[in-house]
Amino acid sequence: MPTYLYQCPSCGRFEEEQSISQPALQHCPTCGEPVRRLITGGTGFIMKGRGAAGSHCESGSPCCGRETRCDRPPCGK
Repeated sequence: MPTYLYQCPSCGRFEEEQSISQPALQHCPTCGEPVRRLITGGTGFIMKGRGAAGSHCESGSPCCGRETRCDRPPCGK
């Protein structure tokens, strides 16, 4: 479940854990003042598959732990 960051003019910033399907909070749970949800940076990116680990070989260089160049595309085990 995602955690959202809100700004209250009286209480300051606070976090609220909510389902994606739930609407954004309209009022602060502590004081009842109107709040706004802030946009945050998130968690960064997640690399799936071979990514950078699979692309470290350059054409003409040893590949996949071999001592000599193979005739396959880079890192094609």
